[in-house]
Amino acid sequence: MPHDSFDFTAFESEVTGRIVRGMGTGGDAQKIAAVMAGVVAFVEAALEGELDGAERTLMACGPGCATCCVVNVTVLFPEAVAIAAYLRTAMDAEEREELAAAIEGTAGMVRWMDDAERIRRHIPCPFLDRSGRCRIHPVRPLTCRAVTSTNPGACRRALDAVAGGDDEGEPLLMNLFQKFLLETAFRGVAKGLARRGLDDRGGELTQSMAELLRG
Repeated sequence: MPHDSFDFTAFESEVTGRIVRGMGTGGDAQKIAAVMAGVVAFVEAALEGELDGAERTLMACGPGCATCCVVNVTVLFPEAVAIAAYLRTAMDAEEREELAAAIEGTAGMVRWMDDAERIRRHIPCPFLDRSGRCRIHPVRPLTCRAVTSTNPGACRRALDAVAGGDDEGEPLLMNLFQKFLLETAFRGVAKGLARRGLDDRGGELTQSMAELLRG
């Protein structure tokens, strides 16, 4: 099978080690964001080294496609800090204030909501711009990076089935290696945080960002 020789255990251990080393002496938001950027670069390099040309041509996701951006996204606190740091450089004060209001509004709507209900109510991610592009794409969460579609039509039908009340409808076709790799990276970051005695719990993206931007 493709990628059957990939050592997920060693990969997770390396991600954990990078968090342990990087977070070992504390630091401000910029340092935390830099640590997370290093982890993401390592993960993306591993992904780039493993996916062959044929697999890449099957990736249907691209800029402006926001079909799946109506599900709950889980983040760890270094990811939320990295997003906040990115917004401070990518947006002016007025844009940040407008976005913060949108995040607060979405957080209030999706509180206690599972994926199926959110999909049925079609509550989009507040980080999408008017054209459906992700405004935090360079620092998007690991769980966002884990989701890929190899068939955009099937992707839309799968979510439409859930929206129609069929939670076991058409499956979402995706690259499973990428999914497993990013999920492993997420676990590695969480383990690193735990080893440093830091909060290793995942939180829903808009809830986490609303709390962070209030602070």
